Amino acid sequence: MKRESLIAEIMNYIVSGYVYFVALTLVFYMVSSLITGVLSVVTGLLDISASMSDILVAPERNLLEIDLLHTIAFTIVLVKAYKILISYAQNRHVSIKYLIEIAIIAPTIEIVFNSTKYPIEANILFAVFAFANLIAYLYFYPTIKHVSNDFDHDTCKSIEPVKVTRVTRKKSA
Repeated sequence: MKRESLIAEIMNYIVSGYVYFVALTLVFYMVSSLITGVLSVVTGLLDISASMSDILVAPERNLLEIDLLHTIAFTIVLVKAYKILISYAQNRHVSIKYLIEIAIIAPTIEIVFNSTKYPIEANILFAVFAFANLIAYLYFYPTIKHVSNDFDHDTCKSIEPVKVTRVTRKKSA
């Protein structure tokens, strides 16, 4: 096995450390966005009215529910991004399968839950981008699956199978 130079190893550790820092920042962002999303829904419900019957029939409740669903769905995308960052920090490789999945999921979530906040042109761009990635994913699925299996195999290459030797006893006469 070829050993990297000391400088290359140091630089790899620096890059991995930076990626871990970005992943940690992403975790803080995920938690804070989820908390602020839940708090905005709660304060929005409290602003609607004081009685439960008024809350259940208020038209603003639907918008608050959609905002909460968007926050939850967006958090799922951030979790996928976190997996990509951690995978890169550990292995210095990125799974193409994860990248294509996030390229399909993220714009779709924005179209479904947040389309009113973007101009129609941006929504069309999101739809075309997500659809093109979906078609590519379906068309190249066997290749993507093969590459993903190779990636999984390569990331587990440091774990070598344990050889089990059988112990035989000598029969006493």
